[in-house]
Amino acid sequence: MYTRILPPTVFIAAVLLGGAREPSSGSESASTSSPERTARAAAQPTVDVCSLLTKEEIAAVTGAKIAATEPATYGPTQVCNYTVQGQSMPVVSLLLTPNVQKFASSTEMAEWQRKKAKTGMSMGNVKFTTEPVEGLGVPAIRNEIGGAGMITVVAAAKGKLLEVTTSSLERSKALVAKAMVRLP
Repeated sequence: MYTRILPPTVFIAAVLLGGAREPSSGSESASTSSPERTARAAAQPTVDVCSLLTKEEIAAVTGAKIAATEPATYGPTQVCNYTVQGQSMPVVSLLLTPNVQKFASSTEMAEWQRKKAKTGMSMGNVKFTTEPVEGLGVPAIRNEIGGAGMITVVAAAKGKLLEVTTSSLERSKALVAKAMVRLP
């Protein structure tokens, strides 16, 4: 039997975000039926997540020549891993999750993330870092798991969480800015 192992970036995002939740509003109870949620999700425009960044954009930012894109879906989250020839780990991972709550600022988003990380899965003595990221024009945060060598920038844009993971904050931030332009 073939078992697909989640790329570490998808696992890291799941740990840090604990799964994005639909925003709550006073007009909708937590008991909203699944068909209603399904209808709302179907009404949103679909996105080819791998089209949010081009191989050329990634090469310009990272210096890596992308050989393949590997799309995947985990529940409502769409993933695209950008890989180079001969490496099993992606150079860039992009995740897109719909239906997130609205944040007034990057600081508010970072506080939300820190609360979720405290109530989420424990990974022993691993240090999680979550900090606000400014300069993207939308609320954004930086997530890093100590020692992993991968930094994720998560931006709340157009009702979605857009996450890009690379080996540096500057690279992740630059690629998030490029991908946001293509969000519907």
